Amino acid sequence: MFQVIKHNGEAADFTLTKISDAIVKAFLEADMQYSYDMADLLALRVTADFQNRVEADGVHVDIIQDSVRRVLEQAGYAEAARAYQYRDRRLA
Repeated sequence: MFQVIKHNGEAADFTLTKISDAIVKAFLEADMQYSYDMADLLALRVTADFQNRVEADGVHVDIIQDSVRRVLEQAGYAEAARAYQYRDRRLA
């Protein structure tokens, strides 16, 4: 298991469900249909997308967020990607 480096510099254990939850929230924000299975599959694709960028001390949350946006766009969910990006900026 690896660590996620947060914006404030703190480290937390990586949890796949956090990515799935963020994807579900993006679909809800974009008012798009989704299933939890689909969100889980997309979350796995996200981990594959950023896996080569994990370093010894972990991976920065910004890298994960970039991967979420990229995977959503590549999968044809541009509206959800925009909602995710907007939500991410709003919470920062």
